[in-house]
Amino acid sequence: MRLLLVQNHRSISHQYHLNEYVAMQRCKFEMEDRISTLPSNIIELILMYLPIAEAVRTSILSSRWRYQWCTIPHLIFDKQSVSLPVKYKLENVVDQVLLLHSGPIHKFAFDAYSGIKDVAPVDRWLVFLSRNYLKELALKFCASSLYKLPTALYSCQAIVSLDLHDCEFKLPRSFNGFSCLTILLLENISISESDFASLISKCPLLRKLVFIDFYCCCRLKLNAPRLQELVVEGVFADIYLENTPNLASLSLGLEDDDEELENEDEEFENGDTENEEECDFNKCLTNILKIEKLELQQNFLDFMTRGQAFVRFPIYNCLKKVFLSCFNFEDLKHVMVLQSLLQNTPVLNELEIEADSDESIATIPTSSFFDKKESGSFCLEQIRTVRLAELVGVRAEVEFIEFILSGASRLESLFIKLDGEAPDEIKVYKEIMRFRRASSRAEIVILD
Repeated sequence: MRLLLVQNHRSISHQYHLNEYVAMQRCKFEMEDRISTLPSNIIELILMYLPIAEAVRTSILSSRWRYQWCTIPHLIFDKQSVSLPVKYKLENVVDQVLLLHSGPIHKFAFDAYSGIKDVAPVDRWLVFLSRNYLKELALKFCASSLYKLPTALYSCQAIVSLDLHDCEFKLPRSFNGFSCLTILLLENISISESDFASLISKCPLLRKLVFIDFYCCCRLKLNAPRLQELVVEGVFADIYLENTPNLASLSLGLEDDDEELENEDEEFENGDTENEEECDFNKCLTNILKIEKLELQQNFLDFMTRGQAFVRFPIYNCLKKVFLSCFNFEDLKHVMVLQSLLQNTPVLNELEIEADSDESIATIPTSSFFDKKESGSFCLEQIRTVRLAELVGVRAEVEFIEFILSGASRLESLFIKLDGEAPDEIKVYKEIMRFRRASSRAEIVILD
């Protein structure tokens, strides 16, 4: 009897384990089957969100997934998507992926983070990509050695977005433009003035242009009727907005050029600064009447006000945000630029100023912000937010704060940050807190 019970127990235990194994296998089969039966568009979407290395690894999931990664239209090769041991070269990995790939490639991004000595593979890739209906291209190389763009790039007629770093342009005579291009991002670029003007004018749908750190291009001419956003930062002599009627966002920053600074010092010593002509940009102010956001950074204010130039802005009925950096409250020319802006921006909502007040570097020194008799001509009714940074507490700065608080009837927030070396910091804050406020909701926020 005892032997029979033991046998029955063993039989039940074996059956239990058998049932558990069968259930696990069924679950595994169902899971594998569920993955295998996903629609192709869902699989493609999953693969597009994975780094390329992880996308390749999905080939082990099932026979259905084995070659799915070979058709993904987005290929990105950077430090985040491909982490390689030292013995492997990034360009070899790209070669293998492109060799096995089938179907169109809509987006291709390559960041030579590990360094690339031979650019011949990149030339081959661009020839291959130009035949695969490429829409988005991003290339980034080593800043110390610019990559000369091959003619194959200019055959990518379907391209919509172009993002190039550390490259050298030389347009071929046969170049007819990028008829579909809407976004152009260029950084650390060598390009001649004529090629730049030609490139921009031959992109009729261009809506966004970012041009940062460039060489061989001193006078920028832009003929871009559909351009809405423009960012330019670098060393240049002038900028001419020839045809940009739809521009809504403009950010300009002029970097220091040691050679140019030496020439300016010589002109100042010889008394020749007043002979400079007004810059082309000032003449183009009436060409950007749809502007909504304006940023004048680094040395651009000095550039606009050089020589006898007096900046008069037209009425900007759409301008809501203004940012000024390196603003010298003790320079009359800077003050006049700000005055002109505030007199001609009836819907201005947000004003941000990063100060650099110093009487010793002012073209025409001043200790006052404005003549109080003219206070009624300023447009402050719509201002909600004002940010002032790097203040040193000079009289003109304090006057401007008083002017804003007493005139902005809908002001909600005034952010103030004094420079760490500003003298009498507590005294300045106490004076500000006593100013009359036209807006009952106005809050003064002191930033560390």
